Amino acid sequence: MRINPVLQKELKIRMRGWRAAGMIGVYLIFMALTASFAMIMSMGGYYRSTIDPELAIGSYTGLAVMQFVLISFISPALTTGAISGEREKQTLDLLLCTRMTPLSIVIGKLFASISQIVLLIIASLPIFSIVFMFGGISVIELLELFGFFIIIAITFGSIGIFYSSYFKRTTAANVLAYGTIAFLCFGTIFLTVLYLGITHDYDFKGVFPLLYANPIVGFASILWEQFRGGNMNFFPGLIIGNTTAAGYISPWIINLLFNIALSIVLMILSANKINPLKKGHRGRFFLSRRGKK
Repeated sequence: MRINPVLQKELKIRMRGWRAAGMIGVYLIFMALTASFAMIMSMGGYYRSTIDPELAIGSYTGLAVMQFVLISFISPALTTGAISGEREKQTLDLLLCTRMTPLSIVIGKLFASISQIVLLIIASLPIFSIVFMFGGISVIELLELFGFFIIIAITFGSIGIFYSSYFKRTTAANVLAYGTIAFLCFGTIFLTVLYLGITHDYDFKGVFPLLYANPIVGFASILWEQFRGGNMNFFPGLIIGNTTAAGYISPWIINLLFNIALSIVLMILSANKINPLKKGHRGRFFLSRRGKK
């Protein structure tokens, strides 16, 4: 099996230095402090004669929220300079002159950047394993959460690399990537509440369709179902937990499918943007090659 050359090269560069180990160390320190704080807050008292499963829920929730926040902030930052950085160093044309297709270049850049996030997620597994001392969370549920985190990281990374392909400056790509993620997380909630307020449909049952694209809704859904909670009306247009209804599909599953589809579309659009044989770019590409000769 042949490894993507861009992915292989980027992994060697990123993992040789001390930055990768330093990032993992700092990340695990944050996660350990979060677990300790959540456990202390869940105790509610100084002494306990028995082990309370609520400690697992409190620690698990605190760790999951912290990991979700860190992934949301780190993933775009690692990918927004993937293509624009090559432009700034004037090495993108050299990369496009190789036998690799634009799509393979985009995929290699994306997964080389996301590999650090995946490594951080896997490295945090021993800290998450603390909850097994108290019970309440199964291995399958933990793997579901980690799978959701990896897909979210790929999606946010795809957003970053999409803007990196369309803008020459990393700063502009960075701002637009975080703006898009903020819209998915908070803009969809605002538009949902605004629409329901205009239509006066405050008794909307279930999940408003726009909220299926919201990663926070998907994250809240998977946690709520893992805690075996009943129906919960978070706000108008968002009622989750109706697992007994016929034809009910968990919001986090729909959000997962949406994220996968969005990632694929963004990677294709990014590859199409940097394609030197694309109409309108062909002339500039060959002129730049002649200039280098």
